[in-house]
Amino acid sequence: MAIDVVGALNWAIAKDEPLHLALKGLSGKRLQIVFPVVGSLDWEIEADGLLKEVGLKNQYAQVNSAGDAGSGRPPDVTLTLTTDLSRGPRIEGDALVAERLAPLVALIKNRFSPWEFFWSQSSAGQFARQAAEFAVHEAGVLVSRQQIQEHDQMLRNFRDALNRLEKRIDSLA
Repeated sequence: MAIDVVGALNWAIAKDEPLHLALKGLSGKRLQIVFPVVGSLDWEIEADGLLKEVGLKNQYAQVNSAGDAGSGRPPDVTLTLTTDLSRGPRIEGDALVAERLAPLVALIKNRFSPWEFFWSQSSAGQFARQAAEFAVHEAGVLVSRQQIQEHDQMLRNFRDALNRLEKRIDSLA
């Protein structure tokens, strides 16, 4: 899968001359794209301005291709995509590199947006949303984001109370 994505993006980069020139100036920089549920792709920008895959990790952090040859060096920029592509990716890392990668991010978003639009409008996508809503709200099989946040807050309050109790016991001892 990753090689197909890299090939498609390299083809699009080669066709977009301003992007191709911008990426030539970022030779040697590393980029990691984290996809929801699937895992992450690690790429390096080569001297010719095209992408080279240096790693593919699934959601369980198992390397599936390209080996560990370049995985020792952390990425310069990490793009984390959400399931809602219309919101845009979360970008972390070197701000100057990220700014120069903006056209590539736009290209990736444009390449994946039709799939997101198709999924959101298809009957399979609507069925999946209805099934998830049933599992969360009616069947009680899954928990909602709000329930998770409330549970996390309860745990934080419990930890704080436990820390206060430990300090009180230490002061009495």
